[in-house]
Amino acid sequence: MKHYLKNKIGYEPYAYQLKVAETLLEGKNIILSVPTGAGKTWASIIPFLYAQNRPNIPFPKKMIYSLPLRTLTNSIFEDVSKVVSGTSIQTGEYSDDPYFEKDIIFSTIDQTLSNFLCFPLPLSQRQANINAGALIGSYLVFDEFHLLDENLSMATTIGMLKMLGNLSRCCIMTATLSEGFMQSLKNNLSNYEIITLDDFPDDKTKIGSLKPILNKKTITVSTEKLSAKSIIQFHNKKSIAICNRVERAQEIFNQLLEEQKENPESKLKSTKIICLHSRFFDKDRKEKEQHLKELFGKGAINVSVILVATQVIEAGMDISCEVLHTEISPISSFLQRAGRCARFSDQTGKIFVYDVLDFDEKEKLTIEPEREEDKTEIRKLNNQYLPYNIDDCRKTFTELKRHSTLDGDIPKMLIEGILKNDKDIITGMSTGQDGGFNQSKIKESWASCAKNNYRNTIRDIQSVEITLITNEMIDEVSKYPYRHQSLGMYKWSFVAWLNKIFNSKDFDKEDWLVRTLEESTIIDNDEQQNYQLAKVSDFKNLPNQVYVNAQYFGYHPDFGFNWQYSESFGNTSPKKEWNDKEAEFKPLAKDTFYQHNMGLIGVFEKDLLREDMNNLDFSFKEISNFIGESNLTRRDFIQLIQLMIILHDYGKLNERWQGPMQKFQALKQNMNQYDFIEILAHTDFNRNDETDTQLARQTQLFSRPPHAGVGAYALQEILPDLYDNDYLKSSISLAISRHHSPLSVSYPQFQISDKNYQAIQPLLNKFGFNGLSLPKSNRHESNIEGYVFDDWQREHLVYLFFVRILRLCDQKATENLSLYFKKEEENV
Repeated sequence: MKHYLKNKIGYEPYAYQLKVAETLLEGKNIILSVPTGAGKTWASIIPFLYAQNRPNIPFPKKMIYSLPLRTLTNSIFEDVSKVVSGTSIQTGEYSDDPYFEKDIIFSTIDQTLSNFLCFPLPLSQRQANINAGALIGSYLVFDEFHLLDENLSMATTIGMLKMLGNLSRCCIMTATLSEGFMQSLKNNLSNYEIITLDDFPDDKTKIGSLKPILNKKTITVSTEKLSAKSIIQFHNKKSIAICNRVERAQEIFNQLLEEQKENPESKLKSTKIICLHSRFFDKDRKEKEQHLKELFGKGAINVSVILVATQVIEAGMDISCEVLHTEISPISSFLQRAGRCARFSDQTGKIFVYDVLDFDEKEKLTIEPEREEDKTEIRKLNNQYLPYNIDDCRKTFTELKRHSTLDGDIPKMLIEGILKNDKDIITGMSTGQDGGFNQSKIKESWASCAKNNYRNTIRDIQSVEITLITNEMIDEVSKYPYRHQSLGMYKWSFVAWLNKIFNSKDFDKEDWLVRTLEESTIIDNDEQQNYQLAKVSDFKNLPNQVYVNAQYFGYHPDFGFNWQYSESFGNTSPKKEWNDKEAEFKPLAKDTFYQHNMGLIGVFEKDLLREDMNNLDFSFKEISNFIGESNLTRRDFIQLIQLMIILHDYGKLNERWQGPMQKFQALKQNMNQYDFIEILAHTDFNRNDETDTQLARQTQLFSRPPHAGVGAYALQEILPDLYDNDYLKSSISLAISRHHSPLSVSYPQFQISDKNYQAIQPLLNKFGFNGLSLPKSNRHESNIEGYVFDDWQREHLVYLFFVRILRLCDQKATENLSLYFKKEEENV
């Protein structure tokens, strides 16, 4: 292991890094606390890489590395992907892997949790249950854990880990949690060990980010407010200023530019001035982040540069400056910011800490929303320390006045002194229904699959994702609503913008400012797709994703999204890099019932099972223990999945489903419908072709009954004869029922003729189910049996594992059948 780690990271591994690897590979989970710049990222990743191609080590084959901020995710992804292949990034900006399919995924905590909670942020509601199963059987890393909201994303993460238990492996990492908090966290989770640098004193003398030992970072707590003047006064070559609000960063950035313009012979004469915050599009933000690494990273070019930023850079970015200016923030946040100063070996630096400006009354939002929680949000918006708690900031400000450096154990003393009661946070999280830690909210989210669960489980900041469009783009965006990039912004700040524009004399009240996506949630066939962009008139009740009129909003690569600068109006959101791969609205291609099912099994074997890596073995083993069936073998699971696939479209053999498809395809091929004998899974329907739409109406293609529930009903009838386990029965049948819609629970009346039934018999025979006799009819509509236990949570987790497999296989086989099944191989 030591040799392997050294080859990967390029230096002799620290003792604590080896201990992390050893502990994880022994089957335990980790809570890791080491200072910034001490190599914890690689400490968490190396065990996964080591086990990845060693099938004898029982360890997950997928790693999901989650961080609280987009910038941190981008930075660590770029650093690791230079060394490791097969990585992807999934944030609100970069959508490389919206279905979490790669082996190594770097994700924001929002993306990770929204997947588990069944409202994946980049996907539509009808795909809400496709990603939750990705976390089952995976290695989960949660970095900068202290930055999570203790009542929301942190509590939900802990609740999720309690639910998953041994279904995953986990490493929780931080530089700034107290010993009491970590011990309390360990006590509330199972099979966790705490590792800190205190256990490895020799490492403290070797880690470069801790050298020199004395006066590495001096602190000056200023009685003044952060300004361009103070930044210029202490600037030498590399300065960073970190503000708490985007607007404040923009203001200081503009002050510096103005000073540079008005005094061309000043010390700013040849200084680069850069602004970075959260309101930039992908390309501009990525270019800035890359430029920052060149200007502030290891071996940085020798030029004068000032960066004005927000907390988007306070953790995870491997950059360093000589002088750091920062507005006060809570101690955990402050120490992360301090990690951007004198970060590298043998560097020294100065840190200046400022109180924040008093809030101007005219800038306050004065509307009165109906909900009390929204009133609370507006009070937060009007708090000068936003986004932080006032008491936490003031306490940190007072304590920092007692110190002149951050040498030695001073950071730990600050943490233990200021956060001495933070172990009580875990106690507070543990109260509530279903064992606390937001577990009742997780279940509520599973039941509704609605994105409005976001504010109750992940972020209280109520961020709204904003996409800039024009009137001419409305029809296109209605068809392809997820193809364009969005910007995240605090909802109530945006509401304040909307009110100012709407009430201005320049706004035409007949025009629109913002629209939202509306869609049908219960869809049971591939031909239907109903979206529209509806106008929003009630700004106080904005959804999480909106589309705004670029006639009234602007964007500029230097200062980002705005409403004040008309010269930047009219610019629209660029398309996401992955949009060419988006298949949701591609025309369907005809395939037979046999071909389609064989295509799904091909996807399962080629992309998911992956015999060369024993890809699902960890999941199979842990699920068998999870449901009390430890005797289930790998072959048993493969057979269960094959049966699930074979039955998933059994309802398409229903006469009321098959008939319209055959009529449509016959007319499409200019055939007599009575001469058409193929039993179909899909037709050659193109929803973008008006002729096809008219033909579909003529043949009643849009009037077919739901089909998914029929296969679910059939499985519940026959599975007990094969595997007498109620968890498997209810979970797999629910997966079949919900392979088109996450809320479907019913099945219709159905009648399957002997002729249509013959289409499934070769599949049953091929995979060893030739003795099964499936129900061919039912005269009554009803609901699928499910959730038959008091242990509903355990049942639902197993369902999420199976439904992910089924939906990924269905999606991929429908999109590209020839990649997974050659039609010439069909012998029926």
